[in-house]
Amino acid sequence: MQRVAFLFLAALVAASVPLWAAENPVGTWVGATEVPDQGTDGITLTIAKSDGGYTGTMTDSLGMVAKEALRDIEFAEGVLTFGFALTDGTAMKMRLTITGDKMAGEWQHPEGSAGAITFERKTEK
Repeated sequence: MQRVAFLFLAALVAASVPLWAAENPVGTWVGATEVPDQGTDGITLTIAKSDGGYTGTMTDSLGMVAKEALRDIEFAEGVLTFGFALTDGTAMKMRLTITGDKMAGEWQHPEGSAGAITFERKTEK
């Protein structure tokens, strides 16, 4: 009986680990988006856990993203949202849904334009 209970508990724990990992935004994510009149912009997003929430940075291949910390990072029910600035000071927003080692969503410009963006979690080799 104890062995059956142990095996059940072990299976339950093993099944829950991938679920936690799938909904964990912490790490480095590599992605791309199309920027109007500019082309494809490669994006690297890094999210870390901190006391009371998350911190993060983002860089891009076109040099349009300001080199400053992400703002107002929130993560709930598999959805990551945050604000970031462009180099001209424009305050942007991002909303991403995590599914396993992928994130997809959109960036939003304050004047109403938006664009699709996708990321994959970067794995250490």
